[in-house]
Amino acid sequence: METFDLAALGNWLYSWVQPSGAIHGFHNHSVWGDNPLRWPDYTSGHSTFAAPILPGLAQVLSRRYDARGQELLERMMRYQAHAMRDDGEYLHIGFQAGELAKVGLIHNMVPALSLLMAAGIGKEFLHKDVVEAARESALRVLTQGSLHYGGGRAGVEACCNQDYARIWAKLLLQKYFQDDRFEQQVQEDLDYMVDHFHISGVPDEECDGTKRALLGKDQLLLEPAEYYGLMIVPLCIGYELFGREKWLHAAVRLCNHVVRSSFLDEENCRRVHRAYYAKSDGSWGRLTQPMQIQGNGLTLYGISYCARLTGNREMEKFLAEMEQGIAHYQTKRGFLRAATGWDTEADVVPATAWQAHDFFYFAHRLEQIQEEFWDRFFAPVKECTILLSNTCLWMEDGQRWTIQDYFSRSVYQIYGRKDRERFGRDLSWTGEKNDVEPDYLWGEALPRMVLNDDCVTPLRPLPAHAVVYNFSRYRWVPHA
Repeated sequence: METFDLAALGNWLYSWVQPSGAIHGFHNHSVWGDNPLRWPDYTSGHSTFAAPILPGLAQVLSRRYDARGQELLERMMRYQAHAMRDDGEYLHIGFQAGELAKVGLIHNMVPALSLLMAAGIGKEFLHKDVVEAARESALRVLTQGSLHYGGGRAGVEACCNQDYARIWAKLLLQKYFQDDRFEQQVQEDLDYMVDHFHISGVPDEECDGTKRALLGKDQLLLEPAEYYGLMIVPLCIGYELFGREKWLHAAVRLCNHVVRSSFLDEENCRRVHRAYYAKSDGSWGRLTQPMQIQGNGLTLYGISYCARLTGNREMEKFLAEMEQGIAHYQTKRGFLRAATGWDTEADVVPATAWQAHDFFYFAHRLEQIQEEFWDRFFAPVKECTILLSNTCLWMEDGQRWTIQDYFSRSVYQIYGRKDRERFGRDLSWTGEKNDVEPDYLWGEALPRMVLNDDCVTPLRPLPAHAVVYNFSRYRWVPHA
């Protein structure tokens, strides 16, 4: 039985954390298939969607304290708490569209709820100013920035997962800080969401899916599976705080939707489905792929939360199977395979913003945190990582990363650095000023791979510290 290695994932995520407390990454949205390269925006700096790493770190520290871990968490919390715009919204809310996108309720609410949860979990060991900064930051976005979206309340223009995330953040203020200013709002909004967004009978009579929206084309789509944690958790917390059985019942039905819509993939691993779409005959059709493997942590956390409240064995069996599948797709470097079915870079590039969600889940789920966890978390790693996919390669070595083509092709040729907020192309052959600085480029150190006759071979011998992970349909032949 394969076991998930949380310290290894943490080590890889930590390699993207900056002295400021920001966490950079290539923001591969492997649910929708886009990223800053596709828009194009070329941003690889901080994303608020990585914020679940904060309560993940807090949870690990609460179970196995380490001063280095506390310093890291406080640095990251301070950065996230203070990286705000004058209008009360957070900076860096574009995720897959990079800095091009300046709006998004979900990318304001995920950092808000993450700060509140991290502060609540870590109250016993975090410095008081960090806890207060987290509370004040979340409160500001809820009372100011959040008003830009539906006036701060659930309504006909809501996006289901995003409005549920806002309710979650408001509930956490009451749960961890005994601040009940939103007590009436959250109860009214939970009722509104259940009554208007939940669709019964998908895929069976014991299940509810949720419409993504009530208006426009998104009313023809049920929320993708990885967003269901954003709906399930606030329903469960609402039940805990106010005792409303209706909300726990609704949470169970959402869990059933995810569990019973899941499937076994080509490697016999349990996977969550992609989404459901409205067919012309009035029924709902299931989509399975393309779909991400990374980033399902919030949904799994929600199902585990509901299973704890109900003792539901079907949910526990599903979680155990999902954990086995995730462990199967985890590399020794720590990150997970990104996705399957896209046949683009969306399948191969590991995204810190998604994999922070997986860190969060396993920080809560693992039975124990090993004594050597923090030493492994902070250990220097000297691996030149090479990922093979059907269409391109992802490579990283130290601070440098790159998306490359198989030899003699010229689709990608993307270069970035973990310590920079921008990535770009090598334009030297065009006669134009290069799009990246010289220290982005690998020169002769760049491993090159040849794809021919369904086999991948290195063009030249690989460096001794290179490790190849084959996520392609092709056979890897280490020696030409």
